[in-house]
Amino acid sequence: MRHMAVTEDVVIRRPGYTLPSTIALPESEGASPCVVFFAGSGPTDRDWTSPLLPGTNGSGRQLALALQARGVGSIRFDKVGSGINMPASNASADLKMLEVLSLGHYVDEAEAAFDELATRDRCSKVFLLGHSEGSIHASSAALAKQADPDFGGFISLSGPARSLLDTAIEQIRGMRLKAGSDASDVDRALEDFRAAMLEPEAPAPDLSSLPEAAGLWQATHDPLQQRVARELILADPLVMLPAYRGRALVVSAANDAQVPGSDADRIFAALGSDARAKTRLTIAGANHVYKSETRPPSMISQGEIVASYADDGHSLADGLVDAIVGFVTTN
Repeated sequence: MRHMAVTEDVVIRRPGYTLPSTIALPESEGASPCVVFFAGSGPTDRDWTSPLLPGTNGSGRQLALALQARGVGSIRFDKVGSGINMPASNASADLKMLEVLSLGHYVDEAEAAFDELATRDRCSKVFLLGHSEGSIHASSAALAKQADPDFGGFISLSGPARSLLDTAIEQIRGMRLKAGSDASDVDRALEDFRAAMLEPEAPAPDLSSLPEAAGLWQATHDPLQQRVARELILADPLVMLPAYRGRALVVSAANDAQVPGSDADRIFAALGSDARAKTRLTIAGANHVYKSETRPPSMISQGEIVASYADDGHSLADGLVDAIVGFVTTN
C-alpha cells in the first residue's frame, strides 16, 4: 500500500507526565524503519534548540526531515523540562511537574516514544538514537528494549563515555585555556570545584576564575533539580553497556568541541554486541550537533562555536544521514 509522507504533532501520555512530540513518516510502499530521537542535556528541545543558546534551526529537526526524505521515519519529543514541556511559572504548583525527573524517568521517556512508534503499522523496526547526554538515556532504553521484536538497534551521536562531571570539567578547562588563563591556576581551581561537587554538603567553592562552572554548581544545589542533576553528573555511561547485545552505530564528530572521539571509542569497546553487529564512524567536517564545520575547535571562538549550533547558515554535515540510513536499512 502506498503511503504519503506525513508529519504530525502528538502528545504521549504516561502516568505523571506527558511528552509533546513530532512524528515524521516518509512516503513509502510499506512499513519503514523508524528512529526515536533523544535530545541532549538540559532544556534542549525536540528540535535540538535551547533557550540557553542562540538560533532556532536545530539539527534534530533537520535530521528528522532529511531522514524522512530518505525513507526513514522518526519521533522527537520535548522531554520534561524542555521546549513547551516546561512549568508555566515558578509557582510551586507548576514546578511540581519537574519532580518526576530522574535517570529512570528519562529512560521511561525514551521507552514511551519507542512504544508510540512500535504501535504504528507504518514503522517496521524502531531504533533508539541519543545525542550527547541523550546517548546515555537512549542506551539504557536500548538495553531494556533489546529483546523486543520491534527493536532495531542503538545509535550514539557524540555520547560521553565519562561522567558528565568529568566531561564538563574537561570542557571548562579547554574554554579557560582558550581564553588565556594560566593552566596551573585553572587546574587548581578545577580540582577544588570537583572536590566540592562530589560532596553534597560542601560550601560553594570560589568560581570567580571558572565562570562556566557556575551553572553546573547551581543546578546541582538547587532543591528542585538537585536529585536528578547529581544523578546525571555522577553516572557512569559505560557501566551497563557490556549487557547490551544488539546492533549499534557509534558516531563521533571530527570537529566536536564538547565530546572527543575517544569517548566514542570507549563506548564502542564497552558494548557487549558482537563485533559484526556494531559500527564505529567519525563524521568529517561536523561539529558537536552535526552541523557542517570544517574548522577545528581550536581555531574558533567559543561564541562562534555555540552560535553555529542552531543558526540558519549551517546545514547538516555530509555523511551523517547516509550513515544512519545505511544502518537502519541493513539487517
